[in-house]
Amino acid sequence: MLLLIQQIVRRITDELKNVPLYVAPFLVGLDSRIEQLLGVLSVKSSGVKFLGLHGVGGVGKTTLAKALYNKLVVHFEKRCLVADIREAFMQSGGLISLQDKILSVLSPHLPPLDDFGSRKNAIKQALSTVRVLLLLDDIDDASQLDMLIGRREWFHEGSRIIITTRNKEALSARNYVIEHYEVPELFFDDALRLFSYRAFSKEKPTDEFLELSKQIVSLAGNLPLALEVFGSFLVDKRRKSEWEGTLQKLKEIRPDNLQDKLKISYDGLDDATKPIFLDAACLFVKTHMTREEAIEIWKGCGFQAEIGLRVLVSRSLIKIMKDDHTLWMHDQLRDMGRQIVRHQNAHDPGTRSRLWDRNEIMAVFKNGTVWKFCIITAFAFSVVNTIVHTSHVVVLDCY
Repeated sequence: MLLLIQQIVRRITDELKNVPLYVAPFLVGLDSRIEQLLGVLSVKSSGVKFLGLHGVGGVGKTTLAKALYNKLVVHFEKRCLVADIREAFMQSGGLISLQDKILSVLSPHLPPLDDFGSRKNAIKQALSTVRVLLLLDDIDDASQLDMLIGRREWFHEGSRIIITTRNKEALSARNYVIEHYEVPELFFDDALRLFSYRAFSKEKPTDEFLELSKQIVSLAGNLPLALEVFGSFLVDKRRKSEWEGTLQKLKEIRPDNLQDKLKISYDGLDDATKPIFLDAACLFVKTHMTREEAIEIWKGCGFQAEIGLRVLVSRSLIKIMKDDHTLWMHDQLRDMGRQIVRHQNAHDPGTRSRLWDRNEIMAVFKNGTVWKFCIITAFAFSVVNTIVHTSHVVVLDCY
């Protein structure tokens, strides 16, 4: 009887793991791409297959990869998404955190391991045992693949590995044969539909705004991220003069400068919401903080947190993940927010409003830089008596 109960629990647990990954509610222009890539991966064929999706930031690599993953997930005994790999490798202990993520999914009952080598051997063992569907999101160097998943020979027959990257050279890892797919920009008609969904909640703009919409879509470069942000920015603006003002700002920006285009939406936030966006971009999204945790901290700082977060979600500047309610932000938006803070003082990090880079934080402490108020991410050290700890950030109030 006990064995039967254990089998039922295991079966239910496996079924729960088949819950699809969250993707954007308006998926436009993906169906034909997904069908093409399903053919490339050919889940019923033998062997181990690697697929690398590459393209510019904001073109929709992660969205396409997640939608493809959702189509495949039911065919595999184990499945795992490893997100934000490029960002993790920039942080102290990032590789270990990524290894732990893989092991928590593939070998959930494994006791904690002490070092990189032990974790790598455990990953090798886990990958060789069953067919695995693995999504590695935002690789930027071939060596990262070697460190995370070793060699092709580690994988059980029938496994499928999907990789996303901005850097095509990252797919040239010596230990793998990776099928390349460059994710193209949306066709213009699909781009216009996506923009219209965001700005008007329907497939086609109203006649009054049709020409303006076409010009904005063209200047956005048919990139899904920019289309979502601009459409969400304009959703409550119904005067043509407001649209014309946005169009003029877009025309003044270099065509390939996506972050400056996205900053138009940030500039449209009120003064109470801008700090909330910068906190999320610089501090909170990297800690996988939940909505409730972030709101508690913002309220403690005197912000109207729920209103501000609602505005950011409605503007497509931040998302709340449905599975665990953590804050998520596209890396282009995150990098745009961090660049805004860096511009506060390019040469003296200690005078900026926020710090998140470990090397800069340590340099500020060592140099004894004087600043009025600064929020930094928490590290496992205690340096000065004026540090006030919360669960996720350290607030410094130095004079």
